[in-house]
Amino acid sequence: MGTPQRAVAWIKPEEYLALEEKATTKHEYLDGVVYAWQGFMPDAMAGGGRAHNQVIQNLVVALRPKLRGTPRRTYTADIRLHVRQRQAYFYPDVAVTCSPSDSPAAQADASEFTEPTVIFEVLSDSTEAFDRGEKFEAYKQIPTLEEYLLVSPAGRRVEVFRRAQNWARETYAATSPVRVDALTTSLQPEEIFEGLV
Repeated sequence: MGTPQRAVAWIKPEEYLALEEKATTKHEYLDGVVYAWQGFMPDAMAGGGRAHNQVIQNLVVALRPKLRGTPRRTYTADIRLHVRQRQAYFYPDVAVTCSPSDSPAAQADASEFTEPTVIFEVLSDSTEAFDRGEKFEAYKQIPTLEEYLLVSPAGRRVEVFRRAQNWARETYAATSPVRVDALTTSLQPEEIFEGLV
């Protein structure tokens, strides 16, 4: 299991944002350290791949009808999450926000959001340790975050961590529906893992 590569020595958040605006690949930022993200550079967080991408698409497609008619919005890794409680910026694979502050009309910076309710990270060998460790610790600081889900395409399982249960882990096998209490819904395994061989 690898960890994301540190791409730059300690820099200020505003320096990171200036670099990110010009970058050709995405980078995540945590407490002054820039991490290369899923790209094609040697130091990139190579978490991508067909299975990873398929699961992200499946999650968005499954969530869309469940959220229709509500004020909730789904964002993918194209939109940056600013963790204001830490000096952190991430690109979650899938996030759902219920906050009016995160609507496209309300944000001064349309490239980021700040108040997710649920975050999904799709695991890969190169990013799993970071997703479970430092990134999760930063996510816990977000007051609006109620649930954090780690989806394993290889293991065909989903782990759910809920604030209401002090972030205790619940594991769902590929045969069990996954409860997403914060959205008052559940996701069927075939919705999450459809199209994987």
